[in-house]
Amino acid sequence: MSNPSEDHNNWQEMLRAILGPQAAEEVIAALNAQGINPEAQLQGMLTPENMQLITGQIQQLLGASGEGPVNWKIAEKVARDTIASRHLDRLTGAAGDAARQALSTASLWLDAASEIDPTTGPNMAWTRLDWVAHALPTFRRLFEPLGANISRAFKEAVAEHIGELPEQLTGFVQLPGGIGIPGGGAEAMIEKMLAALLGMQYGGALAELAVGSFGSTDTGIPFLEGSSAALVPANIADFSAGLEVPESEVLAYVAVREVAAARLYTRVPWLRPRLLDTVAEFARGIDINTDAIEEQVRNMNFANPNEITEIDLSDVFALELTQPQQDAIARLEHLLSLIEGWVSEVSACAVAPHLPNAVALREMFARRYATDNPARHVWQAQMGVPLAPRMMRESVAFWQLANRKLDITQRDHLWSHPDLLPTPEVLANPEDFFTANPAEIESELDSFLEDLFAGDTGASAPHEPKFGEEDDAGGPNTGENTD
Repeated sequence: MSNPSEDHNNWQEMLRAILGPQAAEEVIAALNAQGINPEAQLQGMLTPENMQLITGQIQQLLGASGEGPVNWKIAEKVARDTIASRHLDRLTGAAGDAARQALSTASLWLDAASEIDPTTGPNMAWTRLDWVAHALPTFRRLFEPLGANISRAFKEAVAEHIGELPEQLTGFVQLPGGIGIPGGGAEAMIEKMLAALLGMQYGGALAELAVGSFGSTDTGIPFLEGSSAALVPANIADFSAGLEVPESEVLAYVAVREVAAARLYTRVPWLRPRLLDTVAEFARGIDINTDAIEEQVRNMNFANPNEITEIDLSDVFALELTQPQQDAIARLEHLLSLIEGWVSEVSACAVAPHLPNAVALREMFARRYATDNPARHVWQAQMGVPLAPRMMRESVAFWQLANRKLDITQRDHLWSHPDLLPTPEVLANPEDFFTANPAEIESELDSFLEDLFAGDTGASAPHEPKFGEEDDAGGPNTGENTD
C-alpha cells in the first residue's frame, strides 16, 4: 500500500504539471469549498465521482479556450492577475475627465496641422485592465500564428518522448469511465498544456504592454479597433513623475500623439490592415529552432512533472531569418518608420503654439521610442525581433522636408495609397522625391489615384469598418467607453 504523504505529493505534482502552482492552489481551494479535503481524504477522493469534480475544474481552466494553439482564456487571466496583484491602478473621475479633455483639445490643435479627418468614436480614459480588454483581440490576431508555429514544433518533439510521461499523468487522462481531459490521451493532454503554457507566456507580455502603454497606439501597433482615441492616465502619471516638465504638458503632448496616430490608422483605410497583416505574416513564418526545443525535451525529467510547465521559450527562434522573413521585417520596419515619423512631425507642429516645453517633450519622446518603448522588449522576447522603426530619423527628415515643399493637403495626400509613399531608398535621399514643383506633384498624385480607382468604388480595398459602420458579420462596429 502506498504512503499517503507520497500520494499527496504525486497529487500536487500532477496538478502543477497541468495547471502550474497558482492554478493548482485554485483547484484545491475549490475542492475544499465543496467539502473535499485533498490532504485528509486523499485515498478516498481518487474515485471516478471525485475525479469528475476535479477534471471539471481543470476543464474549466484548460478546456474552455476553444480549439487553437494558445489558451487565450489563460492569457487574459494571467494578464489581469498580474496587473491586479502588482500594478493595479484606479481611474478617478478627475483623471478620466482630464484625459478625455486632453484628447478633445488635441483634436482641435491637430485640425490646424493635418488634413486627415478626426476620429468619429468617443475619446476614452482607461485603467490598465481596460487596456487589456481592448487590446486583447488585436494581440491575439498578431500572436496566434506564432503560437501555432511554436506549438507544432514542441508537439513533434514531445511525441518522441511521450512514453516517458509518469504514470500519474498518463493515468489521469485515461481514467475509468472515460473521465479526463476532453479528447483523451497523453497527446491531447500535451496539446492542452502547451496551449496553457503559451497562454501564460502571452498573458505576461500583454500585462507588460498594459503597464507601459500611454494609449492605444504608442507601442507602434494600433491595438484599438474602431475609430477612437484612448489614454491610460496612470501610466502617463508614472512617466511624468520626476520630470521637470509639468504633468499637464506631458498629458497634452501624449494626447496629441495618440490622436494623430488614431486619425492616421482609422482614416487611412489600407494602413491598419496592412500593418497588422504584415506582423502576422512575419510571425507565421518565423522559423523555430527545433534543435533548442529537442534539447529541452530530451533533457526534461518527465518523472518530475513540474518541468513541463518550466519550458523556456526564450531561445526557440531561429538565429537567422529566411529571405521571406527578411523581406517582411524590412517592409514592416519601413512602414513603422513612416508612421512614427509623420506622427512625430505633425504632433510637433500641432503643439508648438501651445506648449512651452514642446521641443523638450519631442526630444524626450524620441528617446523613449528609440530605447524605452514597452513594445520593443515584448516583440524581442516573443518574436525574436524588436520591430523597431529603423529609419526613424530619415522618416522625420522626410516629413519635415514635405512640410517645406508641400502644403498640408498635399503632404497628407501621400497616405491615399501605399505606392505614393517614399521607398526606403527615397528616405535615404528625400530631396529626390521633391524635385518637381508642388503643382506637378499634386497633378501626379491626382492622376495616379484617378487611374488606380477608375471604375472602382473602392469597395474592394482592404479596410476595417469605421465606427458605426457594419462589419462583415453585419454587426455595428462600436468603440465602447469602459472608463
